Amino acid sequence: MLKRIFKFYALPMYIMVKPFDGFYAMKYQHEGTLKLAFLNFIVVLFSYAINNQYASLVVNPQNPLELNSLLHWVMLIGALILFCVSNWSVTSLTNGEGKLKDIFMMVCYAMTPLVLTIVPATILSRFLSAEEAGFYYMLMSIGVMYFVFLVFAGLIVVHNYTVAKAVLTVVLTFIALLIIVFLLTLLLTLWQQLWVFAYSIYTELMFR
Repeated sequence: MLKRIFKFYALPMYIMVKPFDGFYAMKYQHEGTLKLAFLNFIVVLFSYAINNQYASLVVNPQNPLELNSLLHWVMLIGALILFCVSNWSVTSLTNGEGKLKDIFMMVCYAMTPLVLTIVPATILSRFLSAEEAGFYYMLMSIGVMYFVFLVFAGLIVVHNYTVAKAVLTVVLTFIALLIIVFLLTLLLTLWQQLWVFAYSIYTELMFR
């Protein structure tokens, strides 16, 4: 069983060790699969749910009885979709070679450090005092920073960019992301106003 798991996770683990070669194999040698990308992301979702629910009160001030894991999942899924769409829209205009599928798979594969650090950090937090909480934050930070590094390396490989162009693309991606969020918020506000207007007309007609 463990042998099958290690074989299934061979590419994500290889990406952690040699990110540029690993992402090259994912894109150009077609060694990656959407199934594994989705699995990696689902594991991250459950890892964060475990962390929110079971991390020690020393590092987690939230009340476990009031937590809504579904809301956290929606936020993470939304963040992933927004980043992938924003990056794809920007790189389509800057001669990027990566497709939306490639970007999605790259980001999900880059989440492997999160898979390997969130749950161990959660378990570690149960044995730490307030003075030792720095070890928890250090482990979580290592996972997040390595994830960011892998995403950046993946952008270079997937889009066949130089480092400078990848940096510029990241900046433009976040600008595009903010624009998309603004437009979605505007549309939601307009929809709510339209709904209130239609409902007020309906109630007015009903009372007459």
